[in-house]
Amino acid sequence: MCLIRRALPEILLVLSSAGAFAQTPSPADSARPQQYTYIEKMPVFPVLAPGDSTVPSNQRFRRFVNADVHFPAKALRDGVSGRVFFSFAVNAQGRTQDIKLVKGLRDDVDAEVLRNAHRLDAIQWEPGTQNGRPVTVSFTVPISFNINEKQAVKTLGDSLDTGRYDHQVAFPLSSWESKRWPAPKGKGMIYGTCLQRLGGTSSLGVAEYVRLVNLTTHKSVSFSVKPAMKSRRENGFFYALPAGRYALHLYVYPDKIWGPYRLYFENLRKPVAPSPNAPLRQTRYQFTVESGKVHYVGTWNLANENQPEFLDEKYQIDPAIQAYFPQFNFKEAVLALPQ
Repeated sequence: MCLIRRALPEILLVLSSAGAFAQTPSPADSARPQQYTYIEKMPVFPVLAPGDSTVPSNQRFRRFVNADVHFPAKALRDGVSGRVFFSFAVNAQGRTQDIKLVKGLRDDVDAEVLRNAHRLDAIQWEPGTQNGRPVTVSFTVPISFNINEKQAVKTLGDSLDTGRYDHQVAFPLSSWESKRWPAPKGKGMIYGTCLQRLGGTSSLGVAEYVRLVNLTTHKSVSFSVKPAMKSRRENGFFYALPAGRYALHLYVYPDKIWGPYRLYFENLRKPVAPSPNAPLRQTRYQFTVESGKVHYVGTWNLANENQPEFLDEKYQIDPAIQAYFPQFNFKEAVLALPQ
């Protein structure tokens, strides 16, 4: 499975330009192998993606640390800002060790910084050397959390962010056996097209998904809006979903920096002013699925970050999809654009 990057808040995370601060071993540490902060050759962060060999080691490290930190929803609502410091060491074998908090901000933010920092446990560095011998090198990393008003609008938390849902993946109707028509009892059908974020070969081999939350059953479901190994920028979809009221939650697509090696999770929100108690109808696009009916949910234009659009192009889509699925009467489909 691909490594996954969160995308919910846009948080300014700043690592120090030096990357390390001097630490002098105390007498109590004299029995332990000496740790250095500045040496002849500093540890080198590995290349994790194609093209990264031309990127300096400290930039690769900074990008890795910044890539998967989540701003806790309550801290966001409380307007928390400031710096958290954590330290770690890269030993003579190139492994990360001794990750710990040096200076915190508040419990939930500190816990998230440490969770993210422990991703370094899996990293194999090229160890630093002093006098030609591998040695242990220590680092202290400051991370700054700063949120402006524009970012707060994008990162406003709601119950979809804090809730936990039973999750499943929907299978397209084209994969069903003919004997399974029509849709199972208690389900309705949705169809439309999606204009994806990335086109061409950069996302050729990776499927893209939209995750919904059924507000009636309190379960979530993902379905593909762009099949794997398809380079078309716009693709159709047709799925059967349990009846209920749905809220759009996430758009999942290849990361802008890491490409198919990681997936980016973007919250699908309405452009509303920040409010800690805003109801879902104000923050999320929603539509209703009725049992036994076919619903046209529109063209989902997700090409622009944080600017989803839902267009009515039914008259263009119906003739093509009708030819593939003659069992259904698309002309009489319910119009159910997310609103």
